[in-house]
Amino acid sequence: MKEEIIAGLEETTKELFPTLSLFSQEDFNKIPFEESWTAGQVAEHLFKSESNIPRVLNGSSKETERDPFQHVDTIRKVFLDYTLKLKSPEFILPSNELKNKEDFIKRFEGTRKELRNLIEVKDLNRTFTGFSFPQMGELTGWEWFCFAVCHSKRHIHQMKIIAEKLKAAKPVNDAA
Repeated sequence: MKEEIIAGLEETTKELFPTLSLFSQEDFNKIPFEESWTAGQVAEHLFKSESNIPRVLNGSSKETERDPFQHVDTIRKVFLDYTLKLKSPEFILPSNELKNKEDFIKRFEGTRKELRNLIEVKDLNRTFTGFSFPQMGELTGWEWFCFAVCHSKRHIHQMKIIAEKLKAAKPVNDAA
């Protein structure tokens, strides 16, 4: 299970950057369809949630009194079901301000490097007590990493749909 979660983090890291590159700076801030976030807003939401994980893992923890992978299947089931419409907690909602794509790429690189380092230095079998995850409570480090992987997959998928919608909406130039 550990190896699978670590591989998932690497996989989503490799997929995230090419997905962001699907967007020009202008398209990064375009609304693709009614009631949708822009790719920039998706990136901001993803970054806000991921950047909080190192804070939690560097905070208080306790010995785990249950299977440290107990919530992994639930996290996967919820976040990888793309038919579910999930409601984001207020503190990680994106703003309506214009986003700079390159800025987010740099931020993600830093956060992903920090996450990889935490795998090496933290006991991820511990339960981290600094944040109670909605409907699940306090998570172990492995569960936090599973969340990072599944949440990334979910929003990479969302950004690809946004890219397709924006591409389909562009007029085709007839070069005859």
